[in-house]
Amino acid sequence: MDAGQRSVFQGIVYYYRENMVNCRYQVTLKDAVDGALLQQALDAARAKAPYYFQKPVWEKKLLHLEPSDAPCPVRQGSAKPEFPDENGFTVALSYEGKAVCFDWFHFLADGRGMAPFMTMVLQFYCNLRYGTAFEGRTLETDPAYDIEDILAKYPESQAANDMQRPVVQTFEETPTCCRVRLEKAGLVDAALRCGVKPFSTLTALLCKAVRAYLDKDEVLYSYSTDARDALGAPNALYNCVASFQRKLPLTADAPLAEVAVGVDADLKENLSAERKLFRIAEQMGWVYRVYQQKASLSIKKRIFQMGEYISGFPADFWVSYLGDPFAPSSPELTRYIEDFQTWVPADGASIGLECTSLHGIITLCVKNKVPRPGFAEALRAAFEAEGIKVLEAAELGADNT
Repeated sequence: MDAGQRSVFQGIVYYYRENMVNCRYQVTLKDAVDGALLQQALDAARAKAPYYFQKPVWEKKLLHLEPSDAPCPVRQGSAKPEFPDENGFTVALSYEGKAVCFDWFHFLADGRGMAPFMTMVLQFYCNLRYGTAFEGRTLETDPAYDIEDILAKYPESQAANDMQRPVVQTFEETPTCCRVRLEKAGLVDAALRCGVKPFSTLTALLCKAVRAYLDKDEVLYSYSTDARDALGAPNALYNCVASFQRKLPLTADAPLAEVAVGVDADLKENLSAERKLFRIAEQMGWVYRVYQQKASLSIKKRIFQMGEYISGFPADFWVSYLGDPFAPSSPELTRYIEDFQTWVPADGASIGLECTSLHGIITLCVKNKVPRPGFAEALRAAFEAEGIKVLEAAELGADNT
């Protein structure tokens, strides 16, 4: 890792190290997993993806990542690992039955950054198990972006925070999980009727469901976008997410089209490269400035938490739509995949929703810190009211990970 990459990670790791934002991709294969073959697939992918096999090394109060030759064993069982693990890694694989779990420490990669590695491991596994002929290209990350250069371009990004701004109060109870599956075709049809993108329609429906569930006349939501294009780093494996937020007054009988059009307009405005870069400056500028301060980690943690509130980060819910979870997209690979789920803590919001699409089905994996039941049914009601077929709306109980 070069000096530029270190400057990015040294800043953000202080926050994530304390909050342990661990993410999971859970892939269900068509047959029971052969652990020995999965280990061989992981070892083969490791040779082509060195980025993921680095360990954090602390020198006084500075951190950098170093390559590691330590073994990375595939684990049996579904228990989530703690990161860094005993060998210092921030990525782990495990399996149980037909499911393969990819866990990783969020400061290392976002969902798009983890997808190429996951895809390669599954391809190599299929080569061993089913005799396929996937090649698997070597994964090299683009150099890290220069946060100082971005801050110099957008100095006003560090002057926009208001210490007195009102902040939404999020629920912070022990999370529970629920999962909702719906037919993608129904969502696309609803989007066509509204004249907007499917993601805008999905977000609008989520707003309607959250309004009913929380009994609020105003919903505050946030959503994440991939900022690799704006940063000029299309092959970046590290975290490149810009998050935006919008406050939405909403009545119980608001037509979906009316809500969706407003959501869509906001989304289109924020998808420009300029807006993404400015938001990166806002997000990472605060982190970078705190990192530069001479203070203990405990003090820096409190400053980070304060910074989240100053920047208006907390929300009633956030939504991330990954779409096709594999990179590159591979219809041949999906022949061997029955199901895909992605689970991420509801960090910074009362409710966190991760959405993926596979085999014509959209799966919403939800972590909910609101201490009341009924969110799965609120989602079902919102979707079915627009003629979207809901295949599952299940409350899965407490989050034990």
